Amino acid sequence: MRSCFFILLFLIPINSYSEPKLFSSDWPVWGLTEGMHKSGLLKNFDYRIEKYDTCLKWFEAGNVDITFMTLYDFISIQPTKDPTVIIGITDYSNGGDKLIVKNNIKNATSLKDKKILLPSHTISLWFLNNYLKKNNLSIDDVNIIDQNENLAPLQFNESSNFMAVVGWNPIINQALTKNSHIAATSADFPEVIYDLIVAKKSFVDSNPQIIERFLTDYYNSINSEDVINKSAQAFSVSSEEYKSWLQDAYIYPTRAVANKQYKKLINNSEEIIKFLTTPPKSLKNTESESMFQPRKIDIQSLIYFN
Repeated sequence: MRSCFFILLFLIPINSYSEPKLFSSDWPVWGLTEGMHKSGLLKNFDYRIEKYDTCLKWFEAGNVDITFMTLYDFISIQPTKDPTVIIGITDYSNGGDKLIVKNNIKNATSLKDKKILLPSHTISLWFLNNYLKKNNLSIDDVNIIDQNENLAPLQFNESSNFMAVVGWNPIINQALTKNSHIAATSADFPEVIYDLIVAKKSFVDSNPQIIERFLTDYYNSINSEDVINKSAQAFSVSSEEYKSWLQDAYIYPTRAVANKQYKKLINNSEEIIKFLTTPPKSLKNTESESMFQPRKIDIQSLIYFN
């Protein structure tokens, strides 16, 4: 009888958490949630800081109510299991993403047909595409070699087979030696890599007051020395170092200023949707190929601010 009871108990659907789930990651602008947490501003949430890939996967599966991600990644996971929306813009990358090349690469044209290391399922591919496009080249003019963001800089240093590597700070800086140099950073492409606050649509619709309180607290925290100092402590660095990390992005100082990016966000989204339709030749028959598919997305309906 006891065993039957436990079996029945196991089969009954149980809501595994009562508080909404908020996941953040270690991109410094998003890492301000650590200071918010220490300041008691996230009491309404089951809050965790996780690896970015974990945030992405949990959100895509419908297991997280609010998280942070790039516009590129938000579009790449559409349609999500549960409908999801954009509720805010935090910043755009302003130097945090880099293309590093060997010293014998003098210009973009020198990269034609060369092997470039990068994590192909990430924003690094979009950054490389913009760099090549600016220099009258196509993503199909280079040979993309998919590699983990942590291993790519090391492999770049160890082998003469790879002429370039793409990634983000601070990991990508491991590729910078006497034999290499920076060819471009995201500072060369302002308002191309947008970073967002995203949420499950059902949660936003059902909890407007919680959303409003969170957004108000987040944008206030951007300018709070106390929150910044507590975030620095959480990452075991000085406040000065943490502030230097924040300089890798252009941070919108207020919610009102961020919301003015509405039209630019739509235009950027349309370019990303187009890019994510057809895989680059060098990514065919790879795991990253599945990310490329036609998407019928009404991006305006996914933006919950204007």
